[in-house]
Formats: sequence, C-alpha cells, structure tokens
Amino acid sequence: MKKLALACLMVLVLMASLVSGCCARQAVPRFEYTQCQFAVPAGQVVDCGYLTVLERHDIPGSQPIRLHVAIFRTQSENPAPDPIVYLEGGPGGSALEAAPYAFNQNLAPFLANRDVIIFDQRGVGYSEPALDCPEVIELAYDTLDEDLSPEEAAARSVDAICDCHDRLVSEGVNLRAYSSAESAADLNDLRVALGYEEWNLFGTSYGTRLALTAMRDYPEGIRSVILDATYPPQVSLYEEMAANMDRAFTVFFDGCAADPACSEAYPNLETVFYQLVDQLNASPVTFQVMQRLSGETYDVLFDGDALLGFLFQSLYATEVIPVLPKVVFDVREGNYETLAVLLGSYLAQMEFVSLGMQYSVQCGEEVRFSTPGDFAAAAAPYPELQGFLEGSPTQGESLFTICEMWGAEEADPIENEPVWSDIPTLILAGEYDPITSPAWGELAAETLSNSFYYEFPGVGHGASVSGEACPLYVALSFLDDPMSEPDTSCVAEMSGPAYLVRDITDVPLVPFHSEYFHMSGVTPEGWIEKSPGEYARSPLGLVEVVQVRLLGVTPDQLLEFLTSEFGLDEVPQYTETRETDELVWSLFKVESGGLIIDIAVAQEYFLTYLVVLQSLPSERGFYYSQVYLPAIDALTPDV
Repeated sequence: MKKLALACLMVLVLMASLVSGCCARQAVPRFEYTQCQFAVPAGQVVDCGYLTVLERHDIPGSQPIRLHVAIFRTQSENPAPDPIVYLEGGPGGSALEAAPYAFNQNLAPFLANRDVIIFDQRGVGYSEPALDCPEVIELAYDTLDEDLSPEEAAARSVDAICDCHDRLVSEGVNLRAYSSAESAADLNDLRVALGYEEWNLFGTSYGTRLALTAMRDYPEGIRSVILDATYPPQVSLYEEMAANMDRAFTVFFDGCAADPACSEAYPNLETVFYQLVDQLNASPVTFQVMQRLSGETYDVLFDGDALLGFLFQSLYATEVIPVLPKVVFDVREGNYETLAVLLGSYLAQMEFVSLGMQYSVQCGEEVRFSTPGDFAAAAAPYPELQGFLEGSPTQGESLFTICEMWGAEEADPIENEPVWSDIPTLILAGEYDPITSPAWGELAAETLSNSFYYEFPGVGHGASVSGEACPLYVALSFLDDPMSEPDTSCVAEMSGPAYLVRDITDVPLVPFHSEYFHMSGVTPEGWIEKSPGEYARSPLGLVEVVQVRLLGVTPDQLLEFLTSEFGLDEVPQYTETRETDELVWSLFKVESGGLIIDIAVAQEYFLTYLVVLQSLPSERGFYYSQVYLPAIDALTPDV
C-alpha cells in the first residue's frame, strides 16, 4: 500500500490577484521600490520593490505581471559594483517566503563584498500572480493518516491538480506564459531596470537551469555564473530520477559501511533499511508530527514507501545526513522522535512552493520531450523504488495525464539541448545529492568553455549553501576572480559525514570564557559552535545548549520573546529555583515541535543570563543531568 501524503510530499517539497488595469497603460519593464512583503532577517539592510514585466514578452499587448525583488545590502566599506543575483530552485520555490528562515544561514556569507539580490520568479511566492496550488497542499494534509494504494494516490492528486488548474485559468492566468525562457527575459529586464552594467548569477537546483537559459538568451551583462546542483536542459529529470535516487542511496549506505564508527553502531544499514521498507509497507505505523511553522499537530500514517521518500528528501540536506543511520535504527526499534521532528520541517517546506508554476515549466520543458511509458521503463531496473515513484504526482507516469490537461507552452527544441557559453562559470556538486547527480554538473561543463567543476565529499544538494566552509570558500574565491581557477585545496581535507552514533554514556565538559558575553562556564567538548554561545551536538541541532547574556532585557521580556520564538500558546511554566554561588536561576520547561526545551533565566542588575537545552524527549534526562545543570552551576559573570 502507498501512503500518499508522505511519499509524494518529499518531492512536492522539491519541486494571487492580477495587477490593476492602470498598470497596463504604463510602460514595462519598470521597477518601483516598495515595502518588503516578508519579514526581513535579523541584522540585514534590505531594499525591496516590484519589477513589472509583460506576462508574455513576445506579445506587446500582454497583461503586466509583477515580481517581488529584495536587494540585500553588503556592509563592506568598498563593495564591488557587480551584485550577485540568486536564482531559487523548484521550479516554483519562493526565495522570499523562505528568506526569514534561510537567508542568514545560507546566503548572508555572500554579502561579504557584494549586494545580493533575491526575487520570487514569475508565478511564485510574493510575485503577482502566484501560481500556488493550495488544493494539492490541502490534500496532502488531509491524507496524512490515510493508507492509499499508488493508484488511489495518483488519482486523487490528479484531481486536486485539475482543480488548481481550473481555478488559475478562471482567474485569468495564462499558464503558457510561465517558462524558463520567460523568466530569463525577466532576469534581463531586472538588470536593466536596476541599472547594473553587469552582475553575477548564482543558481541552485532549478535555478541553475534558469541561469543556463539566461546565459544562452541574454549573455550580455553576465560577469560570472555559479551553478550549484546543476540541472542542465539536455538531461531528462524524470527518466533519470530512479537512477539518481539509487545512486545517492548507494553512496549513503556505502559511506556508513566504510566509516568504522557508523558501521559498528549501525551494521548492515542497507539490509536493515530495505527490510524496514518491506515491514512498514506490510504494517504501517502511526505517530504525531508537528508542522514547524504553524504549530499544528497531525496524525501521520507512515509506510515503507514513505520511508523511501524520507531518505530521498533527507539526502538533500547536508546537516541531516549524519543522523540518518540513527533514524533508520530508531524506527526499526519503534522510536519515531527524530523522524517526526524532521517530517515536521518537511511539511513546512510545502508552503514555499508554487506548484502551478512548477507544472507550467516542467510540462512544457521536460515532459514535452518524453512519451508515456518512458518514466516507468527507466524506473523498471529499480523495483524497490517503484512504490514511491508510482504514487507521486510530480514524477511518475501520472505526469503525462496532468500535463495533457495543464496546457503549458510546448517549449522550443532548444530547451532540450546543451547550453554553449564562454562566460566564466563555477560548477559545484555534492556527493550525496539525490536529485541532481554530480554527473550532470560534469555534463554541463562540457559545453561551458570557461568553467571549473568540483565535487564535494559528504555534501548533499546545494554545496555552497550546505554550511560547509570549503564550498563556500571556493564560491567566494571564484566571485573575486572568475577568470582564474579558485583555490580548492580545502576539498582534499573534506571527508564523509560525521555520523551521529548512539549510546553515549557521558559528555565531557570543558571550560570556556566568552569575551562576547563577558562570562565563563563549561560547554560540551567537541560540540559545534553554531553562533556565539550556541553549541550543538551535530549540525542538525536536535540537541543544543545555549548560554548567553542579555543587556536591558528583563526575564519576563525574555520569556515572552521565547514564547513567540517557539510558537507557544502561553508563556513557559516555572518548574523550580536553582541557586549557585553567583546567581539565582528560575527554571522552565516547554515542548515545541517534538522537542523539549529547558530554559534557565537569572538576573543581575540590568543583565539577564540565559541557559537553554533543546533535546529529544527520550534523551532529555541524560542531557539535563550531563549538560544543562552543570552549565547552570558553572556559569560565572565577569567581575
């Protein structure tokens, strides 16, 4: 049996009103500064606006549409004149809806010497119109606890997508106007409207396809290009889906087997995984998942095909890869805590994709060059993956039914051919990438005469935004001098994932002194310092301890802020008082997103001290005694 919502959700994750009549009487393209429609990330200086363009560039009387644009300003004293424009993936991903959650972590490092421009492509997010399909998302939520066959899953998905199609058409949206070629024309219009002589394109995933289209159609004004997780036009995404998925699974299983700590903690991982797929397909399990943004809790029926989809989706994220062997063995033992937390994040990511734009692009430019039966034939050598692939509305044979109905523009054959260019291009690939194989990056490089290609060990989808220092360093070096090969000596120093092993018996603590917070204490040895005072056991951060000092913030104000930050309905509840030689602490406990948050607050004059432990319920007792209480007892303000 096939679980619709979770099995297809993993791919849904990846993959509006019209402007007023007065706009049609004004010249386009044009750019107007406006307020940002999204919450500006902390510490950033941003100018926002709308670019007005024609819905069809080749039809002078076509109605105007608007693209929401954000220009993040560098703080460099001597910034370069050529900004970076970031091209989001999907197709249909909203860079601006995700910006409050992702910009500081993923893109802020690129502000070192240049402004960074991000925008919602036509049909996406805050752009107008947005080709959202709430009908499909609602179906996913409604069927989270239902056990459906692949045929039922596909049929209900097609019905929901048809409903989305009919609504968009009734609203006056021309579904033939949303394509890579039209978006590339928008990109050129934006450069001209903003007055840049040249700029640098930076695309990830589908954004690389858009960047390549722009290199082909509008090469003027493009100083350099970064292609990260490359999706070149000459490949067949859906025909190669199963092979690419199988390749990444093999890299994952072999990586654990070759790592002494991982192979000892999780022996025969591949065998265990596929046995678990069969077991869960025969007897699905049900548990609760909290959607991380809304705070809503759902009952989820989880089967083996959903486990396949979970692994596929998780291999995208470099920070998730180290915990995946543990998740597999936890699930085998009936522990779904970590799985539930991750699924809560994946549910939230559905909100950032405009599926209507995805169907317009993929039906016109990808499915158009295949025939019914091609996808199934290509997947036939991978029978263990077919249950997941067959029920998905974004990659199985049902795509042909959807695209026949959708009415997308049938792309010119050039959209299925390699792009030839001499623009300086950096091509990055992740070893574990499950969707855009490293071989695709090498393929694109063959027709880009001034390109440099690099693959990074232990990295998933999007090397430069993975949090790994080496690919980011290579990308920034390239931007400084795109005509010269960047220094890549750091690649040889990279290794596979630092797998998270189970059955920890103790956590060694080491002293620290923070000049930033003017205090001393202890922190776990070997944990990652994600930011000043924030230490995580792994990059994923399921287990973290935070120790900070705040000036001019009262404990009550701090608790109110944390209530909002954790999406709680009420202020955390007091549990006890703990006195040390230096401070008197008030302790609180809350649950959020499947995690337990322990909070300790102390006040001294106008200073408030905060210690936070975030942990999984089953591990809370261990880390409470091993890390949290010792951190409280050892924290000492500077004299």
